[in-house]
Amino acid sequence: MAVTLGVRRWAVMMFALSQIALLLMLIAFLTRGDTHRETLVPPTIHTTFWIEDDKVSKEYLIEMGVFLAQLYFDVTPQNVDFNHRTLKSYIDPRFYGKLEIEAGAYAQKIKADNASTFMAIAMVMPDEAKQRIAVQGVLNTYLGDSKTSQVNKTYVFEFGQRGGRVLLTGMREGKNAARPFEEITTECSLAARTPPPGRP
Repeated sequence: MAVTLGVRRWAVMMFALSQIALLLMLIAFLTRGDTHRETLVPPTIHTTFWIEDDKVSKEYLIEMGVFLAQLYFDVTPQNVDFNHRTLKSYIDPRFYGKLEIEAGAYAQKIKADNASTFMAIAMVMPDEAKQRIAVQGVLNTYLGDSKTSQVNKTYVFEFGQRGGRVLLTGMREGKNAARPFEEITTECSLAARTPPPGRP
């Protein structure tokens, strides 16, 4: 009889302890802060940089500008869809719709023409105060194995912070290579990036 009573007390005690532990876990889950943070950076980092409040250092702008320019312009019929899907994960939602339409049209053009483009980057010019960077270089276009154009280009990438992430908020083609931030055209059209065959 005493043994049975002891077993019952032990079972009741263990049940009570398990309920208390479950309750503590539930309280911790309900009261915990949202500590998840998604940080998007280039897959290869070549230098240190800082991020604070709504600003990032010029080193970060350079890393991101070069990385995004390569995603944007170094495309073939085989990788254009993948590159543009990757690029869109770095886009501010307010810029996403325009890019989605243009990237889709451009990908179709690349594949239909069996074309490829490659930008040989020659210079990057960060503007830390306004969180933008100018990327200058030679945009090469190929149709099959033949180079059809070789054009000097300057593109300005603009960045902003949203939800704790640094995202691309705009891209424009600069007309004045010496002062790319002073004279910039309207937003770059992806579908118009490749010159017609045989024309610069």
